Amino acid sequence: MKLSLAPLLFALACATLHAADAPVTRLLNGKNLDAFTVFMKDTGNSDPDKVFTARDGMLYISGQRNGYLATKREFANYRLVAEFKWAEKNWPPRDQKTRNSGIFIHAVAGDKIMPQSVEIQLQEGATGDVIPISGTSLTQGGETKTKGRFDRPGREPFKDELGFRGPNEIEKPRGEWNTVEITADGDRLKVSVNGKITFDGTRAQPDKGRILIECAYAEMWWRRLDVHPLARK
Repeated sequence: MKLSLAPLLFALACATLHAADAPVTRLLNGKNLDAFTVFMKDTGNSDPDKVFTARDGMLYISGQRNGYLATKREFANYRLVAEFKWAEKNWPPRDQKTRNSGIFIHAVAGDKIMPQSVEIQLQEGATGDVIPISGTSLTQGGETKTKGRFDRPGREPFKDELGFRGPNEIEKPRGEWNTVEITADGDRLKVSVNGKITFDGTRAQPDKGRILIECAYAEMWWRRLDVHPLARK
């Protein structure tokens, strides 16, 4: 019996068009932070010190309080392209330690510091590390973790000292823009920093949720947070 490939080719073409035509979600519009809610360690869902503001067409984080911005909607099956740079100020209690922040993905509902999620670490000398938070499960190279961290290749040695740069540093010097790409394709997770792959794992649970941008006492700027949808499988 002769089978026609036409239905299969049509389905593949539709899937490709669906991915190509799906709009990119630009979380930073340069005018406001309407795509997010805020949560601060000391003040809950209010930001009286204006730690997070839209400024000069970008997201500015002053750094003096611990907290995060969280997307109002959940995301699954996407490629997130982010661009950030460190500014000068580093606030107590981390004023003498490495500048530190993070992109949290697959964050479950409910606001608290360190919600169940996957953190892509942004930290001088360790940007690109991946950390399962509060019971999230993640596997790389046959090793499954629900706590601890997956160090990026070539990370060691590491010192938690302000301005630290490792011998195999992939992060740009302070004041220069870094690009972080995160691909969440079903339960697979892939991370790269400035074009260098730092993590490639599977079996992420949960595999969808909110996206969080952390303030962990470091002054910094963000000029891009674009979510590109992937084709549905």
